[in-house]
Amino acid sequence: MVESGIFYGTLVDPLLTSMRQRILPKIKKGETVIDVACGTGAQVFILAGRAAQVTGVDLSQSMIDYASKKLQKNGLKNVTFFTADATRLEQFVDKSFDVATMTLALHQFEPGLYEPILSEMKRIANRVVIIDYAVPLPKNYTGVASHAIEFFAGIEHNRNFKLYCKAGGLNSILPEHGIKIQKSVFIAKGAFQLVIAASN
Repeated sequence: MVESGIFYGTLVDPLLTSMRQRILPKIKKGETVIDVACGTGAQVFILAGRAAQVTGVDLSQSMIDYASKKLQKNGLKNVTFFTADATRLEQFVDKSFDVATMTLALHQFEPGLYEPILSEMKRIANRVVIIDYAVPLPKNYTGVASHAIEFFAGIEHNRNFKLYCKAGGLNSILPEHGIKIQKSVFIAKGAFQLVIAASN
């Protein structure tokens, strides 16, 4: 699938709004947040209403350009975007943020990147909040639709999704990389999992 901020912003983000809203109560008013692999910035803009400062980072320049143009239009003063590699966030010192979030992104990466990405998230933040696919996916409509969406996302994307499932999803991947799960909630009829975790 061709990466496009317009495609995701117009067709994908509206479908995920209610799920992204589930992260909002997990952020305390006045906290600082970094959204890793932020894409079009959809999660960032939702969190901006509660957090003191929200930073979005993504490796894709086209996604950051899309998010930055949207920021210019809405004029939010507590939002910033950076083009950055999630495996190397050296521009941020240790514990720069109260919370590091990631929404439906971990499954897109090849398994070899889990360690550096999660290590950086727990280094720069006190708390980690992640939403991604539940494993195993339920055998209901949302589960079947999720498999179909990942299939049509492209060969590499679908391969990484399958490897994410094979690895056991968040329940296995996070503890394996030193992130202790404190609370877990299944949403969207069990297709997705929201995890709150300690970073140390």
